[in-house]
Amino acid sequence: MDTAPTPPPPSTPPAVRASIVVVTFNHRDVVPGCLDALRATLGPADEVVLVDNASTDGTADLVAARYGWVRLVRSYANGGFGAGNNLGAGVAGGEHLVFLNPDTVPLAGWLDALLAGAGGDTLTTARLLLAGSPERVDTFGNEVHISGITTSRGWGTPAGGAGGEAEEVAAVSGACFALRRDLFRRLGGFDARLFLYFEDTELSLRARLAGCRCLAVPAARVLHDHRPGFSPAKLRYLERNRWWTLLKLFRWPTLIALAPVLALAEVVAWGMAARNGRRHLVAKALAWLDLVRWLPALPAARRGVGVLRRVSDRDVLRLHVTRLPFAQVAGGALGRVGERFTAVAFAGGRSLSYALVGR
Repeated sequence: MDTAPTPPPPSTPPAVRASIVVVTFNHRDVVPGCLDALRATLGPADEVVLVDNASTDGTADLVAARYGWVRLVRSYANGGFGAGNNLGAGVAGGEHLVFLNPDTVPLAGWLDALLAGAGGDTLTTARLLLAGSPERVDTFGNEVHISGITTSRGWGTPAGGAGGEAEEVAAVSGACFALRRDLFRRLGGFDARLFLYFEDTELSLRARLAGCRCLAVPAARVLHDHRPGFSPAKLRYLERNRWWTLLKLFRWPTLIALAPVLALAEVVAWGMAARNGRRHLVAKALAWLDLVRWLPALPAARRGVGVLRRVSDRDVLRLHVTRLPFAQVAGGALGRVGERFTAVAFAGGRSLSYALVGR
């Protein structure tokens, strides 16, 4: 007896491997280059989530009109880098989250290389190359000073080939890094309070306190339109966010032990502000005022970190350096002299502090 053919089982949509989250704010001129590169390098199981932070230059409308395959999220207020990425991560469906700046251009094979090491409790970051000089490194992970000051690791050095082993670093670069979505949620996402700058360092250090590792992957190559420097606004954000991160993450005995290092770093920071003029001095003062206003929220923030903590402050600080690369902000003889002098002074301060750093 003839029977009707058995219908095929209903198809299920493929799981999303990676969600690439891009946050824009008045990036109309650069975001097409990023999105065009993404379309050429992503697989069928990858998605792009673009959060527009209330741009006024038509960025969101351009993306909506030209890039229909992008999941566009319009934020009607500019909550900053961290808040925008948290918003994007909240609607993302990927097993992995990849945070990517809109002024980047990923190169072939970047995503497979980045995701290869981003399993379990690991954050992976790309080898970012200077867009104007792709034979030179922009950053290969971020370098964190023992005072918390963060700089581009390997900036300006020859890029070399695409091979090599992944390297453990103190922090990932927010311009391009990946981690599992469940890990991002467990860590609590970005600290949106910071608004702009230092969010990548704060998340990296918080992750490392929770027992995670940060790896820089040489085969994940991404061009980045980045020029080191400090406007008054950037100095204000960096300095207040650095101090907030230190006070939030480290135990009080550790901070007391690091007091000589932090005091010297403060002298250096005020000196750099004075060198750049009155507006930078005002910005440095405003950073301290911001921090004072935030202090009532500090106890709750520290308790949240305590819940995550799995390793000692000493284990986190072991990857931090004593050299401040002044060439990234002040070239010439002054930069060279400043770098040598502070390297010796900070090395001495670290020896004193580390003998006292609590576990």
